[in-house]
Amino acid sequence: MSRFELTVWGARGSIPAPAAANTRFGSDTSCVELRCGERTILLDAGTGIVPCGRKLYEEKVHDFDVLLTHCHFDHIMGLPFLIPLYKDHVSTRIFAGHFFDATTCRNMVERFMRPPYFPVTPKQFAARIDYRDFRPPEMIELGDGILVRTFRLNHPNGAVGFRVEYAGRSVCYITDTEHEPGRLDRDLCDFVAGAEVMIYDSTYTDDEFERYAGFGHSTWQQGVRICEAGNVASLIISHHDVLRTDEWLEALETEAKARFAGAMVARTGLTLSI
Repeated sequence: MSRFELTVWGARGSIPAPAAANTRFGSDTSCVELRCGERTILLDAGTGIVPCGRKLYEEKVHDFDVLLTHCHFDHIMGLPFLIPLYKDHVSTRIFAGHFFDATTCRNMVERFMRPPYFPVTPKQFAARIDYRDFRPPEMIELGDGILVRTFRLNHPNGAVGFRVEYAGRSVCYITDTEHEPGRLDRDLCDFVAGAEVMIYDSTYTDDEFERYAGFGHSTWQQGVRICEAGNVASLIISHHDVLRTDEWLEALETEAKARFAGAMVARTGLTLSI
């Protein structure tokens, strides 16, 4: 069977979390690495992409794709520190498609990386970078049998969910989305249906959710409901609030597994064969 592997490099939301209280689940913001055969795909470029990029450089990975759900800082703040982007033997494609206006992926990176907000601009990247634009529900064909389906999520300024399909298996990455209490989004359930794994925005719990209406995030319980409705085998609870400590997340994992056997809490270094 062809290799299809998932590794979590960052599972925090909004900002990195204080490390002292989070040594087991990690402190970095969103980044997930997929290995599809010989291909490498990075989902989001939060601070987790920094150690990921170091490993790719050490392993001499010279070609990879970066799929950005959106450009809020916690999902892109690691991009300027991605070591392979400063190497002239590297080729990469960076995708973004959450915009509601004519902004392009290149525009976004150039606006984010410029003085006085940041001292390094994309002109200092040495890698061959192809900035690519799409609009959901457009499909992205990466080649080598890898198909990426896209879905527009409910989040301020827009966000995109991804379904990466390879060798008859699927991983869904559904982060930064807000659900309507008491209602399942049937289109989203159809989008993730039958996937082996769904990584889901679980910033809050159902008990907390009413206080954070309009913030653009969801709950782990809603993730369970979506998995059950869509017959998804495994749920990775992710995008942890900055205040979630190791102890809190360990208790959550116990509770979630009791509710849905396929549930697990994302932590830095979590690796799954799909």
